[in-house]
Amino acid sequence: MKTRKGYKTYPLTVAQKFHFYYMDYCPKKEVVNIGTSLTIEYELDVDVLRQSIYKAYERCDAMRLRFAYDKKEKKWYQYVVEKEEREIEYVDFTGKTMEEAEAIMTEWTRVPFVREDSPMNRVVIIKTPDGNQGLYLLGDHLILDAQSLICFMRDVIEIY
Repeated sequence: MKTRKGYKTYPLTVAQKFHFYYMDYCPKKEVVNIGTSLTIEYELDVDVLRQSIYKAYERCDAMRLRFAYDKKEKKWYQYVVEKEEREIEYVDFTGKTMEEAEAIMTEWTRVPFVREDSPMNRVVIIKTPDGNQGLYLLGDHLILDAQSLICFMRDVIEIY
């Protein structure tokens, strides 16, 4: 497979191959999800934050990564889309307890990603019950680890 949806494809890294291998035998596919949130005691401009997230997406190829399976070769490939165009959600947890908000975000983390031709992350702008605002970020370990998650969030903050 040389291209997918008009984008050049690349072979998987050794680590990605390992994840794809064991995922065939893992009953809970969400085991590779990494979810976290970052909030501050400050009223944020949601539109500016949303634009900051889109700009950070532009600057981070890994966050625009998609996977494609070549049935002939029986092999997975990866490709990077030019732009992230999906809507960035806003969830206001006002009226809920912190425990309820955390339970909802934990549920989000338990949902496995669709592997083929789909985004491998989810960013949600959140307002917590105590009035803090910020981000919830969920990523598949195929595209990011704890360090790259921190780098992406830092980039969003610096852009904002």
